[in-house]
Amino acid sequence: MAGNSFLSDAGYGEQELDANSALMEVDKGLRYGKLGEQCEAVVRFPRLFQKYPFPILINSAFLKLADVF
Repeated sequence: MAGNSFLSDAGYGEQELDANSALMEVDKGLRYGKLGEQCEAVVRFPRLFQKYPFPILINSAFLKLADVF
């Protein structure tokens, strides 16, 4: 994958890439039209924070939550 090698060359580790992917998946759920999907995405945030306790990820996630509410 060309995108992953570029990010790896830029100094991003595999865990940071996984964290970005996880945050993007949760963000997709927040943007989904159905209320049930949005609620499910909100419920995923604590697990996201436990698995990837990076300050930048947590900050970004809270900004996304604030945008929804």
